[in-house]
Amino acid sequence: MKTLIFSIIFLFSLKTFAQSDTITAATAKNYIGKEVVLKGILKGVKPYSDRNGKDILFLDIDEAFPNSEIGVTVFPDAVPEVKITKEDVGRTVFISGIVQDYKGKPSLPISEGKQFRFKE
Repeated sequence: MKTLIFSIIFLFSLKTFAQSDTITAATAKNYIGKEVVLKGILKGVKPYSDRNGKDILFLDIDEAFPNSEIGVTVFPDAVPEVKITKEDVGRTVFISGIVQDYKGKPSLPISEGKQFRFKE
């Protein structure tokens, strides 16, 4: 019986530690290296092709580049899954991942479509 109770408590504690903080673009610099969910307003989308001709998207969250507090890049494998139209600008988005430092600025790369969703 003790083993069962200990196992249940252990599983609940794992779930608690696995949860990510929900942050804003303005606070992203405080979360470098941490798994988070970024909540913000999509202010713009800039398509780009890398040197191999693969599509990449740069997303402006809360402010347009160069004033944005965080860089969000949708890499080629995720581009087909991240469906964004011009009409989506102004909508609230949620982006999950690990905040990275890119040239002194917070960055949140999207390598899988499941990392990105619109507020419903």
